[in-house]
Amino acid sequence: MIGNRITSRKADGIRIPGTWRHAFIRNGGTFFLTDLVIYADGLIDCWGLVTVDEFEQKLRSGWVATDLPEGAEASAHDLASWKFSEPRTWLPPSCCSPRCGTPSIS
Repeated sequence: MIGNRITSRKADGIRIPGTWRHAFIRNGGTFFLTDLVIYADGLIDCWGLVTVDEFEQKLRSGWVATDLPEGAEASAHDLASWKFSEPRTWLPPSCCSPRCGTPSIS
């Protein structure tokens, strides 16, 4: 469910609707809490716009984190930093792909 998580971007003067969810980006051994933005034209912003295929590669490489290891360092930029203690996630890695049947954006 998208709920109130509605956003957009402009491309060539056209408004592209999108939605977002929180995610962790693993960079340099630290997990950064960020917004993962998915647009109706199929592009995904995970610290840069990428295609679905490129996003799936970022999932496979661990850049977009689907596993949060015990003791790993995390950060909410300019807000806080911490280490994971007994981390749990509620979405399996297979559901992180836009091809898994997530709701359409209109």
